[in-house]
Amino acid sequence: MSMSRMNLADIVSYFAKRNLNQTALYFAGCIHDNVTVDGWIEADFVRRHVGEGMMQELQCEVTTAVYA
Repeated sequence: MSMSRMNLADIVSYFAKRNLNQTALYFAGCIHDNVTVDGWIEADFVRRHVGEGMMQELQCEVTTAVYA
């Protein structure tokens, strides 16, 4: 089962808690881009930017995901 969309606020919070502030700011800025839909962002877009290892951690922590 793969995650199709993730909540953008949860992603920003995840990175901020780890003091990855530049990454948090990057995703916070995505709210103004076409990659979001009402505060949700495509998981594949996130994966391309953070890599597979961090994506797995993120998927474990972010529980408000929409599954495909």
